[in-house]
Amino acid sequence: MSKIKNEWPTEHKGALLYRSALASSAQKSGLNAMGFEAKGIPYEEVYKESSRQLAAQNAKTFGSRMENKNDLREWGKQMTPELGREAFGMEVKECTEDCFAMDMHFCPHLKGWQQLGLSDEMCSKLCDLAMEGDFAMAREMGYELENPMRLADGDPVCRVIYRRKENKD
Repeated sequence: MSKIKNEWPTEHKGALLYRSALASSAQKSGLNAMGFEAKGIPYEEVYKESSRQLAAQNAKTFGSRMENKNDLREWGKQMTPELGREAFGMEVKECTEDCFAMDMHFCPHLKGWQQLGLSDEMCSKLCDLAMEGDFAMAREMGYELENPMRLADGDPVCRVIYRRKENKD
């Protein structure tokens, strides 16, 4: 039986549609991963690289909307639009110039994998691959990212903590 809890209510119609679209996309990735594993085809690096490439594009888009990329309060605004807050059940824990931290109480990607009946272990592996994009985007922006709690590992939330990198001059 799964130890993963991944429920967060919303009545927001846009968020429900967004959740559904993300879950469907995650199902496709999950089915591909399962098919590759069954055939013994390595796929992890391909998934990670595609996540990194998309993250680089997203970082440019987000960065272009920010006056000061070194101010994580501005990063927080980019990361928490209303639709995202509703879809992921986001809760901002800290928002300062040097740190932006939030908890997500729901993950549409994880929901898609769960709907396929994937094991907790496989859900955690797919989460690793998906989070590669978040880590790459943080690096691209000049931030450090921590992910000490994850829904896919059975934690009550997925916590992400962005910190401004210290200059080593």
